[in-house]
Amino acid sequence: MGHLGVDWEGLKNFLWRVHAVFPLERAFLFGSRARREELLHSDYDLILVSPAFQGLPYPERVRRILELWELEVGLEPIPLTPKEFAERAEKITVVREAVRTGKEIWP
Repeated sequence: MGHLGVDWEGLKNFLWRVHAVFPLERAFLFGSRARREELLHSDYDLILVSPAFQGLPYPERVRRILELWELEVGLEPIPLTPKEFAERAEKITVVREAVRTGKEIWP
């Protein structure tokens, strides 16, 4: 297994595609890629915060986000409304840990 790093250009292009459909307020990269511990096939773990997710069932949000992903490795998105993000960031959840140990990459 090799060390791949983060494809910052590909990630930024992805965020702009998401933003065009679901205007983003914030986005966080977390997990192994944020810690610089990824392996060649490690996926990207992202929290995406947009008010446009309101009213969309969570599985539909994930499906629509995955349709915009073009990088060769996988994506594990967590698409949240600002209210959902605020609630989860206050509790002991993956969102709170992502905010604490990850990197805010949008705006």
